[in-house]
Amino acid sequence: MKGNKKILIAALLVLLLTVCFGTYAIYRASGTATGSIKAATWSVKVNGTDIASTNYTFGVNNITWTKLTGYNNTIAPGSEGYIEIPVDADGSEVDVILTAQLGSTTLPTGMTATLANSSQTINYSSTSGAMETMVRINIAWAGAESDDAEKDSNDLESQGQTLSIPVTLTAKQSLTSHSS
Repeated sequence: MKGNKKILIAALLVLLLTVCFGTYAIYRASGTATGSIKAATWSVKVNGTDIASTNYTFGVNNITWTKLTGYNNTIAPGSEGYIEIPVDADGSEVDVILTAQLGSTTLPTGMTATLANSSQTINYSSTSGAMETMVRINIAWAGAESDDAEKDSNDLESQGQTLSIPVTLTAKQSLTSHSS
């Protein structure tokens, strides 16, 4: 019985040591990992200036005329043309949705300013110049050579005035996912 008691005490000691200190062959390891990810760049410019800080002003010299009836950098009834506002998203590492909206205008009766492309997506490209586009504003002032009126009161109200065509451009990231 003495031998059993010694074996029992030894077994209890081994059990106690195992519980308190773990097993004889314990493997432990720890480590850390650090990852990094680069945020995409964002660069949208209007006529070479950041879109957020630009106030691009265009005038009659910026109009490409398809039909011009005025002289000395003026527009007159019968004139037609368009203005293209240059937008450059090169440097952006995301697709860009560009929208244009005409503000309130005070154009003479018969004169129109319309957007040819009020919304467009500029797809990402690493090729220089591939993310450049134009926002086109078509301008027309109705008038015909067959107009017999010696003086059109609507047209006369506008003579000598500077006409304003406000345009707001908004650029935002396209959230459409793509495969990498």
